[in-house]
Amino acid sequence: MSESHRRRAADTLARRDPGAIVYGAVVTAASLAAVSANISHVQRVALSVGAVVAVYWLAHVYTETQEMLFHGDRRPLYRRTPHAAAKEVFILVGAVPAVVVYLLLDLLGMSASGAAYWALWFSVAFLALIGYLGAHRAEIRGWWLLLESAGAASLGILAVLGKVFLH
Repeated sequence: MSESHRRRAADTLARRDPGAIVYGAVVTAASLAAVSANISHVQRVALSVGAVVAVYWLAHVYTETQEMLFHGDRRPLYRRTPHAAAKEVFILVGAVPAVVVYLLLDLLGMSASGAAYWALWFSVAFLALIGYLGAHRAEIRGWWLLLESAGAASLGILAVLGKVFLH
C-alpha cells in the first residue's frame, strides 16, 4: 500500500468514528465466537450475532440520549433518538465485515465452524488494519507502529481464543 493510499484510508477512517467501528468489530467477533461454539446453523449464528450487535448498539443509542439530557438537551426522547442513532451508527458499520465474511465462506461451502474461525481471523486482521491506520495517521513509525497494530489485533485474538476454549 503506497503512502498516499495509507493516508487516504486513514483520513477516511478518521472522518468516521473509528472507536465505534473497533467497538462493533470487537463485539461482533466476541459474539461470533460465543454463538458459533454452540450453534452450527449458519443463518442462526448470523442472526444471533446480529441481534447481539443490535442490542449493544441500542444500548449506546439510549445512553447517548440520556447523556444529551445531562448536557441540557430538553427535547423529548423520540426527538433525541434519531440524533443518537446516527451518532452511534458506526458500531453497526464495524460489525458488518466479519458477518459478511462468515456468510460468504458459508456460500463457498465451508463448514459453519470453519467459516466462524476464518471470520474471526479476518476480524483480527481488520482490527490490526484499523490500529495500523490510526498509528500511521498519528505519524507513529517503527516498533511503535507495530505495537499499535498488535494492540488492536489482540482484541480479535481474544475472540479467537474464546472460540477455541468454548469448543
